[in-house]
Amino acid sequence: MDPVKVREMVFNSVAGLAGVSPASITDVTNLESLGLDSSDAVVLAMEVEELTGLEIEVGLFLRCATVAEAAAEITAIAGRGAATSAKE
Repeated sequence: MDPVKVREMVFNSVAGLAGVSPASITDVTNLESLGLDSSDAVVLAMEVEELTGLEIEVGLFLRCATVAEAAAEITAIAGRGAATSAKE
């Protein structure tokens, strides 16, 4: 999965949920600063799962310090999934 596309998807999902422009989110923006909480993390995980087909744990959005860090972790999950699929 293309890291740039994953980043864009995560930024857009976060922006939509927070009611802000994706352009207002930077690499250092955190979910809390956007007013998002654990309930929103559940929504984000479900949305990302739907968009990517990956299994995303809710804790990912709670433990990542920034939106960019969450996007990087999702890219890593996608990479692990592709590696697993290639081995099968």
